[in-house]
Amino acid sequence: MQREYFVIERAVSNTHPLLGWNQSASMFRKGRPVSVETPVQLRVAEPVPPRPIMVDHHSLPAPVVSQRLMEVLAQFELPGAQLVPADVAVGDSVLRYWLVHVYNRLPCLDRRRSIFTPSPSGLLLLSLDALVLDEDVLSKVPLAQRLLFVLAESTSVYLFHRSVVDRVLALTPPPEGLRFIPVSDWNDSAGFR
Repeated sequence: MQREYFVIERAVSNTHPLLGWNQSASMFRKGRPVSVETPVQLRVAEPVPPRPIMVDHHSLPAPVVSQRLMEVLAQFELPGAQLVPADVAVGDSVLRYWLVHVYNRLPCLDRRRSIFTPSPSGLLLLSLDALVLDEDVLSKVPLAQRLLFVLAESTSVYLFHRSVVDRVLALTPPPEGLRFIPVSDWNDSAGFR
């Protein structure tokens, strides 16, 4: 089951900008669905590349995806996830993207086999050097409920099931700006290599 999961990371590029909030993000940090009537407001974050190239995936660190990636994800009707319209200010332009808001949090870190540094409370992680998923926990969750989830112990870790990854990567032309790293190869410094 461990081999069925991938962590999404942004592609390593100095031209693909990180994104930041142009409004309060507090409602997205509560681990529950949000109700929005207008697109959320995002912007290109510092450091702004001299010539930013907008691609299919950017990191907030929550995934922010293009229309075509949103359409693929929407086909799965992912429980515990919302595709929230987002207007991204890029210079004088405003581009429509989609924030992937995931409140499906699964506590499935195998604490015996993973290598991590816990926070003082022990509830969250300060670092995660090797991620091993608890297959007993995952096997008790129906597949439809775990196609996309965040690791409850470290909510910036977005895990995608192979079936979703395969569908995203089958797009023509191939999507730009993202990498899916197998869980067995991922750690919290993977975004920098």
